[in-house]
Amino acid sequence: MRKILVLLLFVASMALFGSTINAYFTSGEEVMSVPVQGRLGALDPIILNPGMSPVRIILNIQSEMHIQDTTNDAYQFQVDVKDRADTQLFSFTGTHSEKKEDEGSEFRRITQNHMVGTFDIPLQGPYSVDWRVDPKRANITSIMVSVRRNVEGLNIPLIAIAGLCFVLAWTVLLVGRRK
Repeated sequence: MRKILVLLLFVASMALFGSTINAYFTSGEEVMSVPVQGRLGALDPIILNPGMSPVRIILNIQSEMHIQDTTNDAYQFQVDVKDRADTQLFSFTGTHSEKKEDEGSEFRRITQNHMVGTFDIPLQGPYSVDWRVDPKRANITSIMVSVRRNVEGLNIPLIAIAGLCFVLAWTVLLVGRRK
């Protein structure tokens, strides 16, 4: 009976966590998804309005790299969103690293979705999305910029319940082994 309870608690924890993260990444409606070329550029202005808020920018980067060290900086990226007056509404800079645990070199093909950020649209009008990707050790094979509207925030209570189920499963498992 205890094994079934532990299994149910672990499954419930993973299902709650997975469904919450999936809903966070896929919520809303896609406004656009554009493959881009080069290492930097700007998308054609996108007409956005306050009724689309909150809006989320996702940067999908595919790359290849030879991994030699335990931590390998693959690339850095930056995304800026500006309104028609060139006022910066949002900016995000990030770095993607690949890690490995063993010795020796390894070749990897990597597809990474970067949740760049979520923000509200203050006024209706054209907005520009400027992007830059600086390869460090990776060879960038493709870049796609996506804009989603009416997205949901992360459901913290469900994440907390998932964590509680996980801790409770471990507690039941460890208490059962002591007897």
